[in-house]
Amino acid sequence: MVRRLRDAAGTHPSVIPLIVVHRHRSERLLGWSETLVGILKEAGLDGPRRVVALRCLLAYVIGVLQLDHLGPLAGPGTSVIADLPEFPLMAETAREARGVDAEAEFDDGLAAILRGMECGHRP
Repeated sequence: MVRRLRDAAGTHPSVIPLIVVHRHRSERLLGWSETLVGILKEAGLDGPRRVVALRCLLAYVIGVLQLDHLGPLAGPGTSVIADLPEFPLMAETAREARGVDAEAEFDDGLAAILRGMECGHRP
């Protein structure tokens, strides 16, 4: 479901701020949320854990879409950071980022979030 929202909204970057502002009134987004909540419930998430999981997944996909449209991971900003000697860890990370495509970034980030939801406890 997260991938479906990313694919649908990703083709229309101007809709991203509208998703945030109108998420309580949009029947399409409420339908998406209803389906996602059902999936989370089937996965055993209830109560506050399900609330946090829903918001986390929505925040993740909105954040990814915003970052994708502001500039790709391997874009010019990454190249600038890769050459900054005063921030050696960020420079190293930026050099690594050049080899990460958008699909791998999205899938790996989503997998990390979903693994965290399986833990069932607070850090």
